[in-house]
Amino acid sequence: MSSESKEAVQARKKSNLAFTFMSLEPERKDAMAVFYDFCRRVDDIADDPERPDEQKARELQDWRDEINACYRADSGQLKLAHELKPVIMRYDVVREDLLAIIDGVAMDIGGARFQTFHDLQRYCYGVASAVGLVSIKIFGCTHPRTPEYAETLGYALQFTNILRDVVEDRIEMGRVYLPQEELAALGVSEDDLLDPSQNPACQKLFRLCYFRCKHFFNKARRLLPESERGNLKAALVMGAFYEDILEKIAAGGFDIKVKRTRLSKGRKLQLLFRTMRELKQPLKPKRLPGRAAVLGGGIAGITAALELGIQGYTPHLYESKTYLGGRAHSLTDAATGLTLDNSQHIVMGCYKSFLKLVDRLGIGDKLEAQDSMTVPYISPGGKWSTLAAKNLPAPFHLLGGLFAFDALSTADRLAIIHMGLVMRLEARPKEDETAENWLRRHKQTDGAIRALWEPFCVAALNEPVATSSARLLHETMKRSLFGKASDATILLSKVGLSELFEPETELFLKSIGGSLSLSKKIAQLVEADGRVVAMETSKGERIEAGLFVSALPWNGLRGLLPAGLRLQERVAAIPSAAILSIHLLTDRKLYDTGADFVGLLDSPIHWVFDRTCTLPAERSNEHLYAVVVSAADELLDLKSNEIVDKLMAELERFFPATKELTVNRSLVYKSRDATFAARPSTELLRPNAQDAPWENFFLAGDWVNNGLPATIESAAESGFALSEVLDG
Repeated sequence: MSSESKEAVQARKKSNLAFTFMSLEPERKDAMAVFYDFCRRVDDIADDPERPDEQKARELQDWRDEINACYRADSGQLKLAHELKPVIMRYDVVREDLLAIIDGVAMDIGGARFQTFHDLQRYCYGVASAVGLVSIKIFGCTHPRTPEYAETLGYALQFTNILRDVVEDRIEMGRVYLPQEELAALGVSEDDLLDPSQNPACQKLFRLCYFRCKHFFNKARRLLPESERGNLKAALVMGAFYEDILEKIAAGGFDIKVKRTRLSKGRKLQLLFRTMRELKQPLKPKRLPGRAAVLGGGIAGITAALELGIQGYTPHLYESKTYLGGRAHSLTDAATGLTLDNSQHIVMGCYKSFLKLVDRLGIGDKLEAQDSMTVPYISPGGKWSTLAAKNLPAPFHLLGGLFAFDALSTADRLAIIHMGLVMRLEARPKEDETAENWLRRHKQTDGAIRALWEPFCVAALNEPVATSSARLLHETMKRSLFGKASDATILLSKVGLSELFEPETELFLKSIGGSLSLSKKIAQLVEADGRVVAMETSKGERIEAGLFVSALPWNGLRGLLPAGLRLQERVAAIPSAAILSIHLLTDRKLYDTGADFVGLLDSPIHWVFDRTCTLPAERSNEHLYAVVVSAADELLDLKSNEIVDKLMAELERFFPATKELTVNRSLVYKSRDATFAARPSTELLRPNAQDAPWENFFLAGDWVNNGLPATIESAAESGFALSEVLDG
């Protein structure tokens, strides 16, 4: 091999390539060294601060001319590519790939800026993916899927480079390798990238970059041909290095500084040997990546689309309404212009899947959390009592709080303590058992049921203890009240429920080439040969994909399923349970305790939430309350004014101030299908994620069988669970 440039030798020795070259045969190693020298030399031209831009462009054009000359029989005397031509000829390197590398580095001239993800992707194709396409020729790969693998891995490596070097590139080169539309949408200026360490907007941006990198790493894994693994040793080692750098950045809380994240030589050797060991193990079969269509923009659909994205698919999310959130959404009151939630939803610390979604999108700043579980209750006549967890190890945090909860007698407290022991020692309740039967079987008193179990059951299951599923109540209690102390804490959204997920959801999907389509109602599924091949919208638009996920509610899926299917029969038989929400805009406070919410004992009203903090400044003299009635089927047929009159009279029993205040605006929201009816008989009807009759069609949603009631946690959990069933 002819000698390399001194700069190339030094750069290669310090780079990750030095380790990856160790896995190659001598002849291929020499060819890669020559090719790497070419890459370094053209890259150095674009990066040289001493060269004027005109000179850079001229020198890169000289390289284009030389590359073209290599493919002519009468190439004549080569000045720049004389070492590269034998490699080109021996390994049948494609001319367009070499030219794409030059075109890629040329995009750095004048300071790199990219408006959209697709603009950035074109750059990365040149400086990374095209490099991979040449490399697989030298490696000896012949499988028809290997070029797509190389292109995809190139994106993963380069996007990781961009994230790792984002501060260094801005400070030392004046370059920003992130889409301008992403910066603008998240409120990040280019100057923020000079020192992003304590900037929440930058942290959210970096989480998006991490999501993008993981998408391409996992997509590459799905594309990897089993027969080429031996030839791709160097690529697999390089992928292991860069993915480890990516995870190191994430583990550090995305605290990126000008000093780039690196791996030690010891860690590189460890990853090298690990990769070599893995090559001796057969690959687990995986579905090939491609376009995935997700139906329904509720929490399950959002989670499913993002999970498919990180698993390597290109997700496209379709929602029939003009907003995200599904059955947990916001609406605009035409009379006042206020943004109101259709119903007040709470989050508990045990909602691990939902909080994982929050963390993935970086939207934790939109939630407000209690320091510890504190649930105020009020009895008729205005007597207050608070169930508050103590600073004790679980389960004593809750049991300790029982002794200060005035709504309970000593006998009630002892019964609840006994229930705590039951939760620790007993297996799950019987399959057909109601919550009331289960609670009575374990000696729960009338007072314990009235003050604790009934309010908890109605809130969590939207069903009274008399008819609700004991198994669902048991699982909910185990995760929340009898879990860790932090599991019982309560979080509320500081913004409207639809705003909670935007603009982040669409940004994350677009960051990997996916999309969000609102006002897109799916009217029909098109099947052929045991698969769903497309779906049609209500306007006749045909949408094709290789993978489909229905995150529609059970009543929304019914009309899409062909009659006669077992799944259609099960879905049609699932009963619904209603929730009523009444928004009251008043001239004075309903209560003065300062609590964000309060539970009502012995009342058809279950919760009152103080949402005054969401009012705009011009309404500073008013107060906003959301009154929630769960299991509200009996009230649905009443007119809105009748419902308001009935509930205002009920509020007077609890809050003396109700008689004095004026209601400036009331809005009743009826949700007939708020949840499925959480009864033992319903549990037998809930399908599994893979119970559709087509091998490429999966189910997600809070109603899919996962052992939880219809909560936002159940919805999020069903979306994440797709990763467990996609590949069998």
